[in-house]
Amino acid sequence: MNSPNPNESCELRDSAAVTPQAFTLMNSDAMSDRSIAFALRIQGEIGKESASQVRRAMQLAYGRVPTVEEQEGLDAYLDEMLVYHRENAPKSVEYPTQVTRSLVEEFTGEPFEFIELLNVYNDYVPDAKPWTVDASTRALADVCLLLFNSNEFMYVY
Repeated sequence: MNSPNPNESCELRDSAAVTPQAFTLMNSDAMSDRSIAFALRIQGEIGKESASQVRRAMQLAYGRVPTVEEQEGLDAYLDEMLVYHRENAPKSVEYPTQVTRSLVEEFTGEPFEFIELLNVYNDYVPDAKPWTVDASTRALADVCLLLFNSNEFMYVY
């Protein structure tokens, strides 16, 4: 879908963002993880002072400093998200170490079950998750997610 014909030259593609793309960028676990990682990077570089955090996020995401209006708007959003995250702690999610599989025997048609061990999770070190970071990091991650989903970020980078 929306791919150029491989038999012809295509110097410019039509812009066609569809709803599932937008929802994926806004709501996926992968984007949440990237936003938290970005927030942790910013906090590691400059600490937890909000005006500096927003400024650094814009520098990293867009290669420029925010305008006064952008700075004020993002500071207000960060403050709003901080209040939200202080009041709403995320629930922890445990990764499974085994699953029960149910199948039907090919020749007899009899159902059977077996336990499959998920050894991949034995030494798995996941990305930082919402329940592993504090409210200030989650609030900054929301600002980072907003930056990731802006036209300026998506169409330039």
